[in-house]
Parts: sequence; C-alpha cells; structure tokens
Amino acid sequence: MHSFPLCYHMTALRRFWTRLLRSPVSYAILVLCFVGMWLVQWMSENELKQIRDVYGMGAIGILLPMHVAMALTPFPSDLFSIANGALYGVTVGTLLSWLGWWIAALLQFGLGRRARKDFELEQETEHIPNWLRSFPIDHPLYLICIRQVPWLGMHIGSFIPGAAGVRWKRFAWCSAIGTFPGSLLMAAIGAGIVHWS
Repeated sequence: MHSFPLCYHMTALRRFWTRLLRSPVSYAILVLCFVGMWLVQWMSENELKQIRDVYGMGAIGILLPMHVAMALTPFPSDLFSIANGALYGVTVGTLLSWLGWWIAALLQFGLGRRARKDFELEQETEHIPNWLRSFPIDHPLYLICIRQVPWLGMHIGSFIPGAAGVRWKRFAWCSAIGTFPGSLLMAAIGAGIVHWS
C-alpha cells in the first residue's frame, strides 16, 4: 500500500539525476565555480592597477570579461566594482561595473532559461503550492528590487526569472535598472578609497 509513493519518489529522484547529468547548465555552473576560485587566487596575486598602468584603457578589455566571469560565480564580484571606481573614477567606474553586472545578469538569466528546458520546469510548476505560484517573479518591482539584496540577490534575481519563464525584454530593462545602484555605490567606494588614501 505504501510502495506506490516510495516507487514514485524513487522514479522522480532517478529522473532528476538523469536530467542533472545531461544538462549543460550543471556543467556550466561547475566550470564557473572553478573559474571563480581561479579568479580569487589571481586577484590575490596581482594588482589591477598594474594591468591598467601597462595597458591603459585597453585594460578594460581584460578586466571587464573578468568582472563578468566573477559575477557569474558564487564568489563576490564587488572587488572588481570597487576596483573600477579606484582605477577609473566614479563615472567610468560605475559604467564598467554596471556593464559587467548587467552582462552577467543576462547570462545567468540564459542559464535559468536553459534549466527550465532541461528540467521541464513548466510541468513541475503544477506541484508548487498556489501561494508560491502566485508570487510575482515577472513583476518589474520584484525584478528591480531583488537585485538590491546583497550578494545573493544578483544570482537569484537572474537565474530564477529565467527558470520561471520571464520574458527576455522585461528582464533586460529591469536588470539594467536594478544593477545601477550597486554599481554606483561600489565605484564610489573605490574612488573614495583612492581619494582619501
């Protein structure tokens, strides 16, 4: 009598692991974790100021992709944003930080969208409680404000909307607005450190 639920759960668990192992998103997240560890190590051994001094404005072509990569990982990317302000001042630093975080947000959204397909999340939403299903993930206020939650807000505010099926266009403009306050704040901190030291 109780074997049916157990059998159902075992089948569901097996199906989940099969999807997990076949999903490119799983491997992308794993690679991003290794990239994040490498970037943390690299930043502890190198000074970003030296790169700017050697390459001038061309250093942006090196530092911006690194900022995007770091923002995709579980590791904090605030150091890149603070460095942008310290190296280039508040205005350019804010622009670079905003661009780095916005590109990362779009990429994370894409990962969430792919996870929606790989894990057939549209079908799984039928099992979600009604109160949670009615949560306004696609509302602009949510998409903008979730990004103000330190560290985790950037990741949740990108991946979950992608997995929930939020439209690209709405996510793009909401994340563009949502990433600006943090970009300005971190660039201002970096510029302030240089100014007052």
